[in-house]
Amino acid sequence: MEDAWQPEALRNRRLEQFQATMSDYIEKNIGQVEESLPVFFGHVAATLDKTFPNLDDRSYDDFIDSVTLTLLNTTRESPTPEFLEKTLRHAMGNKRRRKGRATLDVVAGLKLIDAGNYGLAIEYLARYRNYDGRVNAAIAYSLYAQSLAANRKQELRPNEMELRAREEMMALCRARPPLDRLGIFNRKDARLNRIFWYMLDLAFTWFPSEPEVYRMGILRAKQEGDIEHRRRLLALATERFADDRGFLAEAFTVHVEQRNGSGAAAIVKQMMQQFPDDPGPIYFGLKLAILGSQPASYASFRKLAILKQFPRHLLLLLDTLLEVMCNRKNESYLCFEEVKKASSGRDYYTAALEYILRDFIEGDDERSKRARSAFFSSVDQYCMSALSIRES
Repeated sequence: MEDAWQPEALRNRRLEQFQATMSDYIEKNIGQVEESLPVFFGHVAATLDKTFPNLDDRSYDDFIDSVTLTLLNTTRESPTPEFLEKTLRHAMGNKRRRKGRATLDVVAGLKLIDAGNYGLAIEYLARYRNYDGRVNAAIAYSLYAQSLAANRKQELRPNEMELRAREEMMALCRARPPLDRLGIFNRKDARLNRIFWYMLDLAFTWFPSEPEVYRMGILRAKQEGDIEHRRRLLALATERFADDRGFLAEAFTVHVEQRNGSGAAAIVKQMMQQFPDDPGPIYFGLKLAILGSQPASYASFRKLAILKQFPRHLLLLLDTLLEVMCNRKNESYLCFEEVKKASSGRDYYTAALEYILRDFIEGDDERSKRARSAFFSSVDQYCMSALSIRES
């Protein structure tokens, strides 16, 4: 008989508990685990199958990856190529998707870094350069660590390994790969993240005039939910690159998220002065007025939007959004009727948006609140796309 369905949050909590139990077992019995890797991984897979019979393939394989990470971080064995390949072979053999071993190879690369075997670490990591930018940073770290091992005196020029580390970080800036594709390392304190931040701090000193270094740091801080670090990097970036639209737009977003209306307004004013022909500052002004439920301020920015020839249907959408955010249901309905006329019944997006508006107008308090939030998010993204405004 199949297990009864369980909410994903409950299933994840049970998985975490099982992970903790397995980690504790590895730490207390590492000798036995090392001596019988096939039996150990077979036991993990069998227990997973029995305890979580309906577990999806990705979660199943992620669990095997996590167990392998714990094992390699605990093992007493020297991380020789033979031992690593043996461990990874058994791990791969017990995963459901028998292809692609990026996570496992990066785990091995990090183990080799910790053991000081930087050359072999690079061999494992280089296969995934630009798959996740944090891997590039780990390659650069391996090169830089070798330069430090040469005991170079401070007054001398950078040696070959440091120059290669710098080239690796500059190439990372140019490539701009994602920084979160290896999910097992997305924990803030993960070794791969600590290496990334170490190399990024060096990159700030190596390339002080390179905006992409700041952009990577801001993106990673955002992914980690580290608002203080994100704000600190943004303050430095907007000061050093005052004419960069992306940094100013991100600073506006942060102020909005933190409900700092005066800070957001200051960014709008600065952008309007620096980019008088750009629609972005005007849209941000409209957005801020809508979020603050300020019809007078909205009317002022709407006049500017008309002068800048914002599309009529977009302005009508924003008129509706203002009424929604002011919680005026009848007015929002009347405004949306104008949106429908402007779209002439051919706009599928407008038809979909009407369903959300109906929930706002007709739903109970909780449903209306959720619809209000969804309506704002949808119209905001639509306007940003229509006006070709980058979020960051």
